[in-house]
Amino acid sequence: MKTRRSPFVVRGSRFGLWKSEIQNSKFKIQNGFTLLEVVVAMAIVGLGVVALLEIFSLGLRLETRSSARTEAAVYMRQVMDEVLARRALSEGSEGGPIGRNHRWQVEVRSLRDETQLAQSNWDLNEVTLTMRYADGRSEKQLEMKTLRILKKTKQ
Repeated sequence: MKTRRSPFVVRGSRFGLWKSEIQNSKFKIQNGFTLLEVVVAMAIVGLGVVALLEIFSLGLRLETRSSARTEAAVYMRQVMDEVLARRALSEGSEGGPIGRNHRWQVEVRSLRDETQLAQSNWDLNEVTLTMRYADGRSEKQLEMKTLRILKKTKQ
């Protein structure tokens, strides 16, 4: 009685065939990647590199905007401190350049509340500071407001 070989039994091969059958067949097992696999892998790597470059570019743009805004805020604080350090504030506006590309304007406006301040010796003033600065191709604007109470001067 002859024993039959089953192609499903693994004997030294991962395909269920005998080694001698694989070696004698015209289909050989090849190691490596096909050209299509290499092209797809390179396309995926290329997309990843492009995405990383976009992220770095966005980070640089945001850093530039942030530093310009921070610089404007520092100048605003400096101008506001100078205005609030004055002994007397007169109504009206004034302005000028500060730094490399910043312009400021301060407007002082008297707020009169006839019910409460009529008998008191105090004046309530609203101080509005506007800072304009260049941010790339456009001009940005920041605004800061505060109130200041001053003793009335005798006239």
